[in-house]
Amino acid sequence: MVRKKVNYQFITDECARRRTFKKRKVGMLKKASELQTLCGVETCAIIRNSNDSHPEVWPSPHGASHVVERFRNLPPEKQTYNMMDGEILLQKNIAMLKGKLVKEEKKNKGLQIEQFMSKFLIDESLDDVNSLEDLKDLNLLLDDSIELVEKRVEDLTHSSSTPAAMGTGS
Repeated sequence: MVRKKVNYQFITDECARRRTFKKRKVGMLKKASELQTLCGVETCAIIRNSNDSHPEVWPSPHGASHVVERFRNLPPEKQTYNMMDGEILLQKNIAMLKGKLVKEEKKNKGLQIEQFMSKFLIDESLDDVNSLEDLKDLNLLLDDSIELVEKRVEDLTHSSSTPAAMGTGS
């Protein structure tokens, strides 16, 4: 059964908010336990509800204190190695998306040139070309295609002459 997409925003209904908190808290503690068991790492969780005076600590206050103390004893560069705030996360995502955009633009440009070359081969007309850059790109693509054709002719010529030479030697 597929669940509907959850809209992540503050739950205004207090009863629904408490119910969601309880369910999600159990899920989060289960995930921490699974992470500890499956990956062999030290984990702890400290969850504080605004309605409770004391936070809930998993696996125990002593265990959580031990994990936090070990973390605090790490050098600062190791403490902050994978930490990022919302701004840094967004910057990383933007940089990644910009890279993808450049890659897709390059791919689109190549497809446009190939489409243009196909049209040129059918129409045999360059009247539609108004850009020197487009003509240069077409020239490069044609040069590459000519090289590929020449290489293929050479390969086929070489491979067809080799069996004939072997057959005459018997």
